[in-house]
Amino acid sequence: MKEEIKKKAEELHIDLIGFAEAQNAEDFWPFYEKRIQKDYFADVGGVGEVARRLRVFDVMAKAKTVIAVALCYNHPIALLDPGHPSRSGIISAHVFRQDYHQVMQQKMKALIAHMSELTDERFVFQSYCDTGVLDDRIWAWRAGLGFFGKNNFIIHPSLGSYLFLGHIVTDLPIMRYDRPMNNLCGSCRACIDKCESGALCDAYELNAKRCISNLTQKKNLREEEEALLGRHVYGCDVCQQVCPFNARAKTSVHACFKPKADDVYVSCDEIIAMDETSFREKYENTALYWRGYTIIKRNAKIVKHNIYSEEERQ
Repeated sequence: MKEEIKKKAEELHIDLIGFAEAQNAEDFWPFYEKRIQKDYFADVGGVGEVARRLRVFDVMAKAKTVIAVALCYNHPIALLDPGHPSRSGIISAHVFRQDYHQVMQQKMKALIAHMSELTDERFVFQSYCDTGVLDDRIWAWRAGLGFFGKNNFIIHPSLGSYLFLGHIVTDLPIMRYDRPMNNLCGSCRACIDKCESGALCDAYELNAKRCISNLTQKKNLREEEEALLGRHVYGCDVCQQVCPFNARAKTSVHACFKPKADDVYVSCDEIIAMDETSFREKYENTALYWRGYTIIKRNAKIVKHNIYSEEERQ
């Protein structure tokens, strides 16, 4: 069964797939508790809400297996020097060209359909990609897709960390589960030292309240937070750009994720001048469209101000 599923995943061009036994992730609670005590979580309702991310049996009471999958979106544009060109705002390379949520769900649904055909028994499958209660990264790690990097991303030795993660919770049992991968970061601190907002306080310690990626999605920003945005209109890739594993990672085979330079390095004036119709026409099929016209336009105004303020200081 496992080999048949892996074969189908390969046909669907799913880059990584692994199988983990469904167990509540209580071993991650000390890590979560530390972040709660330091107030590092952004925009959560409380400790109970955070704890739900670790409880697989709340999602499916009779779960037996979590199947973790990943799609690589590493393209050369993702590794461009973020200092060029100097007056452009930056949109994270993960946004283009097609919304990864849709691509991932299509592939997982096709995989589920195939799994249902492999047995006469009626098993239940629930698929998630960055939208479910559970932490995608925990299950990617448990299923052996990669190791936890110091930047809090899952890193695969040859594909790096430019990975879209998804998981399928099911009551289908698997005979042999995969094992977590050992950490390979060693003494490297590139992601910590280069984090522009200081959100990476130390190895594996992320203060999401200062993370630029989170700030570009936040509804209301304080003046200090506006300054932290720097040139980032949406998302931030710096801690991935400086990772040695990404410097030598394989290029993605998925053309639908390949951005152009003008997608990543954008004109703030062009975004500011957009009305809601032109915003929808340009971004409707991308991963930033959900955040909405008002906030992206606000970010472009902040970034434009930051760029000119930096030029004046120089």
